[in-house]
Amino acid sequence: MEYSARRRAGIYYVWDPMKLTVHGIEEVYISRVARASVHVLDSGKEIEVYGVYMPVRDNKAKKTEEIWEALTQDITERGTRNFIVNGDFNAETEAWISRSGKIQKEEDVIYQGSLEDLNLVASITEDYTFERAQTQIDNILVPIELIHNLKEAHVTTG
Repeated sequence: MEYSARRRAGIYYVWDPMKLTVHGIEEVYISRVARASVHVLDSGKEIEVYGVYMPVRDNKAKKTEEIWEALTQDITERGTRNFIVNGDFNAETEAWISRSGKIQKEEDVIYQGSLEDLNLVASITEDYTFERAQTQIDNILVPIELIHNLKEAHVTTG
Protein backbone atom coordinates (compact mmCIF):
# COMPACT_ATOMS: atom_id res chain seq x y z
CA MET A 1 0.00 0.00 0.00
CA GLU A 2 1.31 3.45 -0.87
CA TYR A 3 1.05 6.38 1.54
CA SER A 4 1.61 10.09 1.33
CA ALA A 5 3.30 12.03 4.13
CA ARG A 6 4.12 15.58 5.10
CA ARG A 7 5.74 17.11 8.15
CA ARG A 8 4.66 20.41 9.67
CA ALA A 9 5.35 22.04 13.03
CA GLY A 10 7.05 18.96 14.46
CA ILE A 11 3.97 16.92 13.54
CA TYR A 12 4.19 14.16 10.94
CA TYR A 13 1.04 13.39 8.91
CA VAL A 14 0.68 10.13 7.00
CA TRP A 15 -2.39 9.27 4.92
CA ASP A 16 -3.64 6.89 2.27
CA PRO A 17 -4.10 8.96 -0.94
CA MET A 18 -6.72 6.45 -2.11
CA LYS A 19 -8.91 7.47 0.86
CA LEU A 20 -8.00 11.08 1.67
CA THR A 21 -6.95 14.27 -0.06
CA VAL A 22 -5.07 16.80 2.06
CA HIS A 23 -5.69 20.39 0.94
CA GLY A 24 -3.16 22.01 3.22
CA ILE A 25 -1.42 21.85 6.55
CA GLU A 26 -1.07 24.94 8.73
CA GLU A 27 0.77 25.57 11.95
CA VAL A 28 -1.53 26.55 14.83
CA TYR A 29 1.15 26.76 17.53
CA ILE A 30 4.82 26.70 16.62
CA SER A 31 6.27 23.18 16.77
CA ARG A 32 3.34 21.91 18.87
CA VAL A 33 0.04 21.99 16.92
CA ALA A 34 -0.74 21.72 13.22
CA ARG A 35 -4.06 21.48 11.37
CA ALA A 36 -4.61 19.54 8.14
CA SER A 37 -7.67 20.21 6.00
CA VAL A 38 -8.75 16.81 4.72
CA HIS A 39 -11.28 15.64 2.15
CA VAL A 40 -12.58 12.09 2.73
CA LEU A 41 -12.95 10.58 -0.74
CA ASP A 42 -15.62 7.93 -0.11
CA SER A 43 -18.02 10.18 1.84
CA GLY A 44 -17.15 13.55 0.34
CA LYS A 45 -16.85 15.03 3.85
CA GLU A 46 -14.37 17.67 4.90
CA ILE A 47 -12.61 17.29 8.24
CA GLU A 48 -9.95 19.18 10.15
CA VAL A 49 -7.23 16.93 11.60
CA TYR A 50 -5.17 18.48 14.37
CA GLY A 51 -1.82 16.95 15.24
CA VAL A 52 -0.53 17.75 18.72
CA TYR A 53 2.76 17.31 20.56
CA MET A 54 2.43 18.75 24.08
CA PRO A 55 5.38 19.43 26.42
CA VAL A 56 6.35 16.67 28.85
CA ARG A 57 4.76 16.80 32.32
CA ASP A 58 7.62 18.41 34.23
CA ASN A 59 6.57 21.85 35.42
CA LYS A 60 5.41 22.89 31.95
CA ALA A 61 1.82 23.64 32.93
CA LYS A 62 1.93 27.28 31.85
CA LYS A 63 3.21 26.34 28.37
CA THR A 64 0.70 23.48 28.13
CA GLU A 65 -2.15 25.84 29.03
CA GLU A 66 -0.96 28.35 26.42
CA ILE A 67 -0.95 25.67 23.72
CA TRP A 68 -4.44 24.41 24.67
CA GLU A 69 -5.70 28.01 24.51
CA ALA A 70 -4.30 28.40 20.98
CA LEU A 71 -5.85 25.09 19.91
CA THR A 72 -9.22 25.99 21.46
CA GLN A 73 -9.17 29.38 19.74
CA ASP A 74 -8.41 27.82 16.35
CA ILE A 75 -11.18 25.23 16.71
CA THR A 76 -13.65 27.92 17.82
CA GLU A 77 -12.71 30.31 15.01
CA ARG A 78 -13.09 27.61 12.36
CA GLY A 79 -16.63 27.02 13.58
CA THR A 80 -16.87 23.33 12.76
CA ARG A 81 -17.43 20.27 14.92
CA ASN A 82 -16.09 18.07 12.12
CA PHE A 83 -12.58 17.58 13.48
CA ILE A 84 -10.29 15.25 15.38
CA VAL A 85 -7.32 16.05 17.59
CA ASN A 86 -4.66 13.39 17.83
CA GLY A 87 -1.14 13.05 19.07
CA ASP A 88 1.03 13.03 22.15
CA PHE A 89 -0.77 15.00 24.86
CA ASN A 90 1.72 14.12 27.61
CA ALA A 91 -1.25 14.04 29.97
CA GLU A 92 -3.93 11.57 30.93
CA THR A 93 -7.64 11.75 31.64
CA GLU A 94 -8.99 11.80 35.15
CA ALA A 95 -10.63 8.39 34.56
CA TRP A 96 -7.35 6.75 33.46
CA ILE A 97 -5.39 8.25 36.36
CA SER A 98 -7.99 7.06 38.84
CA ARG A 99 -8.13 3.57 37.34
CA SER A 100 -4.34 3.18 37.17
CA GLY A 101 -3.71 4.55 40.67
CA LYS A 102 -1.47 7.39 39.49
CA ILE A 103 -1.11 10.87 40.94
CA GLN A 104 -2.71 13.62 38.89
CA LYS A 105 -0.33 16.34 37.73
CA GLU A 106 -1.16 19.92 36.79
CA GLU A 107 -0.90 19.12 33.06
CA ASP A 108 -3.47 16.33 33.55
CA VAL A 109 -5.89 18.85 35.10
CA ILE A 110 -5.40 21.21 32.13
CA TYR A 111 -5.97 18.32 29.70
CA GLN A 112 -9.16 17.21 31.46
CA GLY A 113 -10.44 20.79 31.56
CA SER A 114 -9.74 21.27 27.86
CA LEU A 115 -11.61 18.06 27.00
CA GLU A 116 -14.59 19.34 28.96
CA ASP A 117 -14.40 22.88 27.52
CA LEU A 118 -14.35 21.56 23.94
CA ASN A 119 -16.77 18.69 24.67
CA LEU A 120 -14.23 16.11 23.48
CA VAL A 121 -13.82 12.46 24.37
CA ALA A 122 -10.80 10.19 24.11
CA SER A 123 -11.33 7.35 21.65
CA ILE A 124 -8.97 4.97 23.45
CA THR A 125 -10.17 4.50 27.01
CA GLU A 126 -9.66 0.87 28.00
CA ASP A 127 -5.95 0.26 27.41
CA TYR A 128 -2.68 2.14 27.58
CA THR A 129 -1.48 3.94 24.47
CA PHE A 130 2.22 4.15 25.32
CA GLU A 131 3.33 0.60 25.99
CA ARG A 132 6.70 1.14 27.67
CA ALA A 133 5.32 3.40 30.40
CA GLN A 134 1.76 1.99 30.26
CA THR A 135 0.20 5.44 30.03
CA GLN A 136 -2.49 7.05 27.90
CA ILE A 137 -0.50 10.13 26.93
CA ASP A 138 -1.13 9.44 23.22
CA ASN A 139 -4.71 9.48 22.03
CA ILE A 140 -7.31 10.49 19.47
CA LEU A 141 -9.88 13.03 20.65
CA VAL A 142 -13.20 13.69 18.95
CA PRO A 143 -16.25 15.82 19.66
CA ILE A 144 -18.61 13.66 21.69
CA GLU A 145 -21.23 13.80 18.95
CA LEU A 146 -18.80 12.16 16.48
CA ILE A 147 -17.56 9.26 18.61
CA HIS A 148 -20.02 6.87 16.89
CA ASN A 149 -18.32 7.62 13.53
CA LEU A 150 -14.98 6.19 14.61
CA LYS A 151 -14.03 2.62 13.96
CA GLU A 152 -12.11 0.73 16.63
CA ALA A 153 -8.79 2.35 17.52
CA HIS A 154 -5.70 0.20 18.04
CA VAL A 155 -2.41 0.85 19.78
CA THR A 156 0.69 -0.05 17.80
CA THR A 157 4.00 -0.59 19.50
CA GLY A 158 7.20 0.98 18.41
